[in-house]
Amino acid sequence: MKTKEKIKHIARELFNKKGFKNVTLREVAKKLAISYGNVTYHFKTKNHLILNLYEDMLSETSEILKSFDYNNLFEGILDAPKLTFEISLKYLFFYVDFVEIKRNYANISLKVEQDNTDRKKGYLHILQKLQTQGIIRKELSDNDLDYLMDLSGAMRTFFFINLNPENFSDADLKDRYVVYVNNLIFPYLTLKGIEKYKSYLLCI
Repeated sequence: MKTKEKIKHIARELFNKKGFKNVTLREVAKKLAISYGNVTYHFKTKNHLILNLYEDMLSETSEILKSFDYNNLFEGILDAPKLTFEISLKYLFFYVDFVEIKRNYANISLKVEQDNTDRKKGYLHILQKLQTQGIIRKELSDNDLDYLMDLSGAMRTFFFINLNPENFSDADLKDRYVVYVNNLIFPYLTLKGIEKYKSYLLCI
């Protein structure tokens, strides 16, 4: 592993454990037994380091979601939390410290907002198709679907914020997360959608 990757790896672990505010680049250097200058050669500031980690998280998420089942959109939507769960745990501090990161790093905040906007456009198209397929209630407006997506994002963040580190190794943690997130969509489903959702739950 190259020095740059080692720095990111250790920084991510420290951010997850202690919170990004409580970790300095000097501490990262000390943990790696390298000079502070060696760290700042690769990342001039903590801002640069966090932005780099955020871009890594996006890249890993995009790679995982390439397996999204577009031939079965509803199952694809329901599987999305399962596919991204490990990545969310890997970059836990982005969820736990989200408000602080937005407050302290304007460039990261703007990038997160733009990425969320782009992602929601893609998911809105999928939700509209599910309406056409009779899975999601047709009377729901685009504003209703937009609200659903915002609420889903908030619930995912809330789950990780309230997750006790002692539970990280729970065998059923991923399944609990998937059900927790996906139950949100239940009130928006048609009878056909409800039956398909119940069948999906039986396979978890």
